[in-house]
Amino acid sequence: MEKQKVPFITPELTVEELTQALYDTSLRLQHTNQELLQSQKEQQEIFTNVSHDLRSPITAIRNSVEYLLSSEKLDEVETNNILQIVLRRIDFLEQLINDVFLLTSIDSTQKTFSFEPINIGMLLEDFFFTCCEDRNYSACKLDLNVPAHFPYQVLADGKMLVRVLDNLFTNALKYSDGDLTITLSACTIDNTTIKITVSDTGMGIAKDHIEKIFNRTYMVANSRTPSTATGCGLGLSIAKSIIEKHNGQIWCESDLGKGSEFSFSLPIIENN
Repeated sequence: MEKQKVPFITPELTVEELTQALYDTSLRLQHTNQELLQSQKEQQEIFTNVSHDLRSPITAIRNSVEYLLSSEKLDEVETNNILQIVLRRIDFLEQLINDVFLLTSIDSTQKTFSFEPINIGMLLEDFFFTCCEDRNYSACKLDLNVPAHFPYQVLADGKMLVRVLDNLFTNALKYSDGDLTITLSACTIDNTTIKITVSDTGMGIAKDHIEKIFNRTYMVANSRTPSTATGCGLGLSIAKSIIEKHNGQIWCESDLGKGSEFSFSLPIIENN
């Protein structure tokens, strides 16, 4: 049976309109391709930085174990010191692996946040007093500057917000060279947004580095350089990704030698 021919339908668009539509599509494809290339470049740089950070602790662990195995007469104190070094390096490796996994999970569409209404004032107080009991902060002063009546709620994953706060507190502690005060504060902006700030009196960050510190491929030690600092900068990039998933923003203000102030915003969902 002979198939019927489909009649040609003259397009409603003019040649000029079709040409413009083709041009616009080409631009969008080019933009998408550039984004893919940039994403591949960032991933490669992340892998390079992570590989660099993995190499040092693995080498230290290997050297320590080889020393233990090759030495016949080691007293208990020396053995304990070597094991402590190994333990610290293992802790670093575990943290790095957890950071990479978390960052990958946040980017994946399969990762779901457990969003629920949270009283942000209570969350901040709980986190603060937990830090007060943490011996890691025993040598510094902790201040809480959250209003006593702060009933605002946000739609959030509480564990993820604590992860952000913990990173900011840990960084403040790490990048200090003496008397340190860490202050956790909160306020509202136009009754629609909550601003949470972690400020410190540490060594601060150079102005030309501030815009880069949230980049995934940026080395932390480039901006603040204590002798023991290392790391591929995943902590702040994870914090940025978490806050953006909460429809918020995160930023930093700092003076080199005077301290830093990290702030992030969250939209209010209910105001009692």
